[in-house]
Amino acid sequence: MGTCELCGAEKVSTRRASATGIKLEACNRCIDKMHLKIIEDPIQHKQANPKKFNNVTSRGISGKDIMAKQEKELAPDFHKRIREGRIAKGWDQRVFALKMNERLNSIQKIENGGRPTDSLIEKIEKILEINLYIERSSQSTSVLASKKRGMTIGDALEDLLSRRDE
Repeated sequence: MGTCELCGAEKVSTRRASATGIKLEACNRCIDKMHLKIIEDPIQHKQANPKKFNNVTSRGISGKDIMAKQEKELAPDFHKRIREGRIAKGWDQRVFALKMNERLNSIQKIENGGRPTDSLIEKIEKILEINLYIERSSQSTSVLASKKRGMTIGDALEDLLSRRDE
């Protein structure tokens, strides 16, 4: 586990890749999104004792890409959809929390934009009879809202590549 030099994601599986001739460590998401070339490091394949060589590249089922993009993603306005669905049913937050068998403060956090767990999302969708997932757009972009992190190399590279395609 490492840190992606493009997006700044920490504790992610990284691979050696080439971006406009620069070799760097990137997560699978950045490699896929920016269509980077994966580089095999010849030093890794040279081992003094090949019997002790155990190359673990990922966790989980062999051959299954755990970083594959999903077809749907949580709607950016999920909290508004939940609030509107609750109001359409005529429930206040307290009644909704009782129907969900959840704490009131959990419902308040969710309606204020706190991301619920996947199991809680399914529960909300079922009780309110709404859809909180939308189709993933191929041209999805994300805006950095964090004041702690400035622009990364990945942000600059993505901007450069998007200008080149125009």
